Amino acid sequence: MDSMRWLTLRLNSKQSIGPDTLLQLWSSACESNHVSVSREHSKEGVSYGLHATSHLMNPRRAELRMRELLEESRFVFSLSVLPSTRTHVGPMAG
Repeated sequence: MDSMRWLTLRLNSKQSIGPDTLLQLWSSACESNHVSVSREHSKEGVSYGLHATSHLMNPRRAELRMRELLEESRFVFSLSVLPSTRTHVGPMAG
């Protein structure tokens, strides 16, 4: 599987999430079992990488679904989309 990082998750500093729970949420959001998660420590705190196949069928739907699942689980979070994964929809600026 050719995998890439689609999203970066940061939780409120007083919250955490286990890898199994995060993997379940992300798998559900992507509607796929071909996903993985990672955890990274930096001076800004902990962040989580959400990875899936580079051929993810509907990345925007997966992002919105992940936001919904995190909200339902009462997490306070920020979810960043990597610039290279954004899909251009409008006319190109010239």
